[in-house]
Amino acid sequence: MNRKVSVCAGMMAAVVAFSASASAEETTETDANEVHIPFSLTLVPGLSTSGFHTGNVVNNVSIGLVATHAKRVDGLAMSIAGNWVGEGGLSGAQLAVGANLARGPVTGAQLSVGANVAGADLLGLQSTVGVNVVRGDAEGAQLAVGGNITSGAVNGAQLGVGVNIAGKGLLGAQLGVGANIAAGRVHGLQASAGLNVAGQMTGLQMSSGVSYARSLSGAQLSIINVGGEVDGAQVGIINIASNVTGAQVGILNVARELDGEAVGILSFVGGGQAHVQAWASDVALTNVGVKLGGRHIYSLFTVGYSPSLNEDRRRYVMGAGLGGHIPAGRFFVDIDVVGSTVHTKRLFDDTDHVLGQLRLMAGWQVARHFAVFGGVSANTLVTWDDSDRWNELGIGPQWRHVADEGRTTVRMWPGLLAGVQI
Repeated sequence: MNRKVSVCAGMMAAVVAFSASASAEETTETDANEVHIPFSLTLVPGLSTSGFHTGNVVNNVSIGLVATHAKRVDGLAMSIAGNWVGEGGLSGAQLAVGANLARGPVTGAQLSVGANVAGADLLGLQSTVGVNVVRGDAEGAQLAVGGNITSGAVNGAQLGVGVNIAGKGLLGAQLGVGANIAAGRVHGLQASAGLNVAGQMTGLQMSSGVSYARSLSGAQLSIINVGGEVDGAQVGIINIASNVTGAQVGILNVARELDGEAVGILSFVGGGQAHVQAWASDVALTNVGVKLGGRHIYSLFTVGYSPSLNEDRRRYVMGAGLGGHIPAGRFFVDIDVVGSTVHTKRLFDDTDHVLGQLRLMAGWQVARHFAVFGGVSANTLVTWDDSDRWNELGIGPQWRHVADEGRTTVRMWPGLLAGVQI
C-alpha cells in the first residue's frame, strides 16, 4: 500500500515539474522580445542605463537629457529634445521641449513645444505649440497653436490657432482661428475665424470667413455660407446652396430650390419670387420695380418719374423696401414698407426729401407670368430744406407739421396705386 502511494506521488510530482518547465520556457521565449527596465536615465538614445540597444526595452520611467528611446513606455518619458517610442506605443505621458513620437498607439498624454506624433490611435491628450499628428483615430483632445491633424476620425475636440483636420469625420468640436476641415460625417461644432469645411454636417458651423458643408442638418452662421443639401438655416452676408429646406437670411441668398423662406436684399431662389412690376401712383405717374424673394418674404427696388410742364415740378423717385406675400390660389395680398428719395430735375441729384410708405395691395394672377394689382398707401414725406416743395402730392386729407424753426416739414397723406406684374 505504501509503495502504491509513493508511485502515485512520484507521477504527480513529475507532471507538476514538467508543467513548470514548460511555463518557464514559454515565459523565457515571450520575455526574450522585451526587456523590462523600470527606470532609465538617457543622455542620447543608445547611451543610457538601459544599454546600447533600446529597441526592445519597456520603461516605466524614462528621463533623458537630450532624448529618450524605448519600444514601449508604461508611465512617463521626459526629455529636452524629444521622446521616441516604438511600435509598442505609450501608456502614460511624454513631456518634451522638442517633440514626442510614438510609432504605436497612445493612451495618455503627449505634451511638447514642438510637435507630437502618434503613429496609431490616440486615447487622451496632445498639446503643443507646434503641430499634433495622429495617424489613426483620436478620442480626446488635440490642442495646438500650429495645427492638429488626425488621419482617422476624431471623437472629442481639436483646438488650434492654425488648422484642424479630421480625416474621417468628427464627433465633437473643432475650434480654430485659421481653418477647420473634417471629411466624412461631422456631429457637433466647427467654429473658426477663417474657413470651415465638412462633409456631412449635423450641427453648427460658425465663421467670420467661409463655411462649407456638402450636406447640412443644422445651421451655418458665417460671412459666406456654402452648402449642398441644407436642412436648417444659413445666416450670413452671402448664402449659397443647392437645395434648402428651412431659411436663408442674408444680403445675398442663392438656392436652386428653396422649401422655406429667404430673407435678404437680393434673393435668387427656386420656387420663390422674381417679378418685374409697373404701376402708377399719386407719388409718381410711372413706376418700375423689381421684386425678389422667397415664397412669402420679398425685397423691392423701385424707380419712378412724374413729368411736369414746370421743370421745377418734375419729380423722380428712387427707393427700396421689404414686404410680405400671402398667396391664396390666384388671389394674393402684399404688404410692404418702402423708403424712397424724391428728386427734382435729375434722378441722382442730392436731395433733402425722404418718403416713407406703408403699402397694402391685392392682386390677381391672370396667367402664369402676368398679374394685376392695386392698393392703398400711407405716405410720410420729410423735407429739411426750409421749404415744403411738394404741396401737390396727395389725393386726400393730409397732416402737416413744421419743426426746427421752420427748416423741417413732415407731411402725411393717404395714396392709391395700381399696376401689373410679370
